[in-house]
Amino acid sequence: MSTLSRPPAVRTAPRSRRWWLALAAGAVVVLLVAAGVALLLTRTRGPADFAPSFSGPDGLVTNEYAYRHPDRPGVHRSDDWQVTSGSLYRRGGVAWTGTPDAAAPGVDSSTGTGSSVFRMTSRRHDFENVRVSLRLRNLGLTDAGREAASETDGVHLFLRWKDETELYVVSLNRRDDRIVIKKKLSGGDVNGGTYVTMGQAPYQVRTGAWQSFEVAIATTPSGGVGIDVRQDDRMLVAATDKGDSGSPITGAGAIGLRGDNCEFEFDQVRVVTE
Repeated sequence: MSTLSRPPAVRTAPRSRRWWLALAAGAVVVLLVAAGVALLLTRTRGPADFAPSFSGPDGLVTNEYAYRHPDRPGVHRSDDWQVTSGSLYRRGGVAWTGTPDAAAPGVDSSTGTGSSVFRMTSRRHDFENVRVSLRLRNLGLTDAGREAASETDGVHLFLRWKDETELYVVSLNRRDDRIVIKKKLSGGDVNGGTYVTMGQAPYQVRTGAWQSFEVAIATTPSGGVGIDVRQDDRMLVAATDKGDSGSPITGAGAIGLRGDNCEFEFDQVRVVTE
């Protein structure tokens, strides 16, 4: 008479041991996820490639006189910025345009700022796929500058600036309460170029209050150029230059700021390569 053999008993770990093994495995997963997140953050929020300081005594940093006459005695030169129009000051640890007027600044901008037409670019021209963050305080507009008042008066950020005829511009503050992304290409009647509007949205300017912006620019896999503007992690406007109105502006360039009939302060400028 045959008998059925009983299968060998399966040995199981004590319940307490199984609990500790599960806990250890969970901890490993958490650590791996945390490491992955940290790596991702390191890639997207790495140390700034450009973070100029505005600390120091109040006074003139540089001006258009220094740009036009770099070899004359007493000129104020900045290692970070080149001002081709107007004057750049340091006041209370932040950068300031001074009170805008229509003057032609001298060596010390003592008889006027000329900052109703303010143009400033970084000396570095190696910024391509980057994220630019800054704080901005609009102190008010004027109607008594070098140029007549316009709906586009305000504060504008330059990206991939090659020269005054080839660049991207993001209007952060405008008299008409719009935020606008534009491209400027060589050839035309606007200081040698032509502007093309890529995208825009309503934006109420808060005069006298600090505003934080983060602007990203990157060449897309298809060869276009995407730009987005955020404030406190909220998307304000985004656009992609697909080349429909002239070739996209690729390659590196300078960053910069422009002011039209506007007095403003700015600080915490930070550029991170994406």
